[in-house]
Amino acid sequence: MSKETQIVIRALPRILIAAACLAGLPAVAQTLTVTITDVHSSTGKILASLCDDPAAQFPGGCMTAMAMADATEGTTTVVFENLKPGSYAFQAFHDEDGDMMPNIPPEGYAFGNNASFPPSFKRAAITVASDTTAEVRMNYLEQFGSVAPAQIDKGAPAPAGVTKTIVRDNGLLGAFYLPEGSGKRPALLILGGSEGGLGASSGVGLSFTKQGYAVLALAYFMEDGLPQSLENIPLEYFDKAVAWLKQQPGVDANAIGVIGGSRGSEAALLLASRDPSIKAVMAFAPSGVVWQGLNFANPMNMGPAWTVDGKALPFVTPDGMKYRPGAPMKPMFDAALATEKRTTVDIPVERINAPILLISGAEDALWPSHDMAEAIMKRLSAANFAHAYKHLSYEGAGHMVFIGDPAGASAQSMAKAPPNPVLGGTGAAGLAAWTQNWPLTLAFFDNALKDTH
Repeated sequence: MSKETQIVIRALPRILIAAACLAGLPAVAQTLTVTITDVHSSTGKILASLCDDPAAQFPGGCMTAMAMADATEGTTTVVFENLKPGSYAFQAFHDEDGDMMPNIPPEGYAFGNNASFPPSFKRAAITVASDTTAEVRMNYLEQFGSVAPAQIDKGAPAPAGVTKTIVRDNGLLGAFYLPEGSGKRPALLILGGSEGGLGASSGVGLSFTKQGYAVLALAYFMEDGLPQSLENIPLEYFDKAVAWLKQQPGVDANAIGVIGGSRGSEAALLLASRDPSIKAVMAFAPSGVVWQGLNFANPMNMGPAWTVDGKALPFVTPDGMKYRPGAPMKPMFDAALATEKRTTVDIPVERINAPILLISGAEDALWPSHDMAEAIMKRLSAANFAHAYKHLSYEGAGHMVFIGDPAGASAQSMAKAPPNPVLGGTGAAGLAAWTQNWPLTLAFFDNALKDTH
């Protein structure tokens, strides 16, 4: 499995955790308490999950239930409540660096029944018929100990011919990729979604570096030194990122575009609506409205996602009554949009001073990205938008509708993964979408950022 594939796959659990945080679980009877031994430090947290689908890829994106606890050296306990009777494959890892991703090694891992790697569903499954207890052991492949966050190399590794720099300047945290060679290059600011961190955004960014673009993959929450939840994120943070890009010697300050996926699409469109210097914006699995924030530790009391001048932007709250474990999340958002009458929650896309490209999957089960993209198109048309705008929609594709360049074995491997009911779509349709939308996306940015020179 390539590094790019690992990055995308590792992002999936956090996308699902983010979705699950949008509503409480219905009350059912059973509790599973798992004691994890041999935890080698009290740094970070223990993140654990259960999968109830024997046909799903395991370990992988199947997240029927989630639990989190502060790591305690020696023994740490995680508790799953409101479980239906059944068999659940258990997995956990020791998130020492706080990025919500299993960086193994040096971070530790554990499976139900102390199943060895790679585990099967059957070998890692714990049967829950009533309140149940279990014990597993945390395993560390290499005893490196805890790594100070400032020493961790964040984001995807740079491909040949590209220089990577970890950015920790003026409160920013990102990974900057600059293709080698002289002259100034067009640049892209890339923003991930509800998974947080740098993994997904840097993985997408690699495709563009191979086409001569400088890329700043920017984390805006769930990294050291940043908020640990998608709440109260100042839009001024993204303004600072654009200013930083413009100051780089290898960047053409007059040729900067922005890309955002899922929740990152909100940030990308909001940024472009505030900054007329942005020359192109692409949003995939997008939203045209501002949604409530996300807080993995406090899902019942989540605040606003974004602020300007210290004031919260108005937001829409998903309808938690529509939530069903393991089922599509889209009904939660559909119901909220059906009753939302405020125009103040709309992202002011009409103010964007650049061409806009939207990409969605018609079978997105996480949220109604296709319908929200169509709503953006109607608003742009009604406003007689002065720049080019286009919506690429793909039948059969789900939330993972764009991954960058799909060439090579990585996309083929992802396309063979079992369908995920929360993300929607099929692997075959996803691969078809990736194959079609990558050259169109590249042509979009080339036309906006390269061909004008």
